[in-house]
Amino acid sequence: MSHKNSKKAYEEYLNEIGKSISEESFIIGGKKRSFWKPYGFLMRKYDSIAFEVGYNDWKREKYGKL
Repeated sequence: MSHKNSKKAYEEYLNEIGKSISEESFIIGGKKRSFWKPYGFLMRKYDSIAFEVGYNDWKREKYGKL
């Protein structure tokens, strides 16, 4: 079963781009989060609204649907 447009796939995408962003970007949900944890995991856990909005935009942009 493919999860190419699943929330897990989006979290993995964020984890990848998180490797190249600055430590200031790890202020998630109003608090500085551990720079050593994956960015996608932190977004999903601590700022679920931003994660959902980003996920829907990513899915729409990548696959043209919701």
